[in-house]
Amino acid sequence: MLQKIADTGLLIAGLDPRDSHHDWAITVFEREEPPWLVCEPVLHEVSINVDTPEPLLEMLNIGDLKVAFQLDENVAEVLALIKKFRDQEMDLADACVVRMSELFEDCRVYTVDRTDFSVYRRYSRRPIPCVFPE
Repeated sequence: MLQKIADTGLLIAGLDPRDSHHDWAITVFEREEPPWLVCEPVLHEVSINVDTPEPLLEMLNIGDLKVAFQLDENVAEVLALIKKFRDQEMDLADACVVRMSELFEDCRVYTVDRTDFSVYRRYSRRPIPCVFPE
């Protein structure tokens, strides 16, 4: 079963009508069935950017989002990714999303970050299956 991983940009765009990718995000949310897999660093980034965690907590509460990553169980792998992509200045949320793409083999990462996610690799050399805005 295909797992859908939500990166920060997708969620911000969906929650902020002023975001340049808002229409794309709304189309994605209307077309795809939940749940969307997330990690806590993504939730943190989104809540800072939309000024409140309330909509994210509501989405978690009704099951549209599902926290599907435990950093404490993946510290070594996340650290290795951050070191490997040091020149890209990979942040914690991106590293966790890349690691999630390794844990969920049959997945798609929905992100607005084409620049970084076109460079990042899972399992050291395999492209990450991503869905980007047109």
